[in-house]
Amino acid sequence: MIRMNSIFYLLSALSICNYALADEIDKNTAQMQAMDKITGRVSMINVPVGGEVKFGSLSIIARSCKTRPVEETPDNFVFADIADTTLQGEQINIFKGWMISSSPATHAVEHPIYDVWLLKCHDTKVEKKQLLSEDQLAERDNLPMVRNGKIVSDSTVAESETIPQSQIVEMQSEDKSDDNAAQEMMSSEFVFDEGDEETSDEAQTNEDTTDIQESDDDKNNNL
Repeated sequence: MIRMNSIFYLLSALSICNYALADEIDKNTAQMQAMDKITGRVSMINVPVGGEVKFGSLSIIARSCKTRPVEETPDNFVFADIADTTLQGEQINIFKGWMISSSPATHAVEHPIYDVWLLKCHDTKVEKKQLLSEDQLAERDNLPMVRNGKIVSDSTVAESETIPQSQIVEMQSEDKSDDNAAQEMMSSEFVFDEGDEETSDEAQTNEDTTDIQESDDDKNNNL
């Protein structure tokens, strides 16, 4: 049993080392889901990095999309730039920051009609005509940012929505700790001592023998 636990500890240590050396992998497309809260319609949309996809009055741009290596706990991160068109025809930015597939509520889009969240980052064929030019992306950065009906500054948005890279790494480390704890729990549950099993079988055999003897004594008394 001690030997089995040592093996699990060694594997856990190796996985932590591999994790520390691993970096997120850039992908060219963010697969997202968008929902119309009024009709209940849910649509899956693929947003190319640097491209624009429209859903209702929303304009969604993925600035960056990253995923974890295959040997790590699956997770995806997209830097989303979402704008809405008002009734007056003016376009305003309503969200600009990181979304995480494993925690869709951490940084959610606040909109009375629409909801948008990340499913995964992946690579797919992207045509150049789907991508915005540098001038278009720069113009997008000049849109007024509105949160809770008020115009806010870039610094305010950065504090409330953008997740620093260090925080992403910290969240990943917490996930890894949970995985290691689960592995340790599994090892303690499934590792058993063969000696204990033999003792248990012997006790069961003695109990069965006692029951047979008592049954024979009852028969003799009745005779």
